[in-house]
Amino acid sequence: MHKRGILYLFPALILWSFILASLEVFVSERSLASGLDRNTCMSAGFREQKLPLQLYRDLKDAGSGDFLRTDLLTATMLEEDFEPEKIYSDSTFYIKYKKEEFLFLEERYSAVWSDIRYFPVASEDVFFENTWMEPVEYEGKECHEGSDLFGDVKEPGYYPVISMTDGKVEFAGWQNAWGYSAGIRAPEGGFFFYAHLASFDTDLAEGGEVEAGDIIGYMGNTGFGFADTRGRIPVHLHLGVYISGPDGENVSVNPYWILKIFAKKTRKYTY
Repeated sequence: MHKRGILYLFPALILWSFILASLEVFVSERSLASGLDRNTCMSAGFREQKLPLQLYRDLKDAGSGDFLRTDLLTATMLEEDFEPEKIYSDSTFYIKYKKEEFLFLEERYSAVWSDIRYFPVASEDVFFENTWMEPVEYEGKECHEGSDLFGDVKEPGYYPVISMTDGKVEFAGWQNAWGYSAGIRAPEGGFFFYAHLASFDTDLAEGGEVEAGDIIGYMGNTGFGFADTRGRIPVHLHLGVYISGPDGENVSVNPYWILKIFAKKTRKYTY
């Protein structure tokens, strides 16, 4: 080939290489974003809400120090396939290709994490395990969509149960399976459910407002059709956390990682 022809060919090859590289990046980014849709919040990975303590601290440090960076949390969870080990700080291509879906998922993460201030029991001698989706002994074939917390003291009415968040009391009353129970809607939309209480605080009322740290009631063993279930179920608190799904339905998420992170954020009461 003539030298001049070779000289003309080089720019074309460089341009073609650039186009191929750009196309490869586009396909790679698009494929990563393609799995994100409004139903992602229904997936097992999202509902697990696995967030290690150190990563939670890093996400807070990346913001103001008081509030979690939910945009970084959302990008991290998606990039790490809901098994996060480090912060992924670039949500550019999610915003570029799936902005509405990304922001929808970020709102769901915000509903879970943004309003929490306290551990739900005013004591440090409380323990819990990750029993998410395990069969429930007292409900036949149902799966456990929450976390159970137990104290060293087995007496109903001993441990104060407190609101983890500010919010509005949407429910405070009796449900056969859950006994005396209360549901608090937090400002970012999360629904925090406290069940099997022995009794309520006298100031708790449906439609009323609570602040994080307020006493809701006292740990008990009510439910399954009985106000007093001594010998049937142990004294404990069932904590459920819910977000609104793509069609407005309640979607439960695993409270275990929340409890681990906030285990030292307890209120002190004399009881």
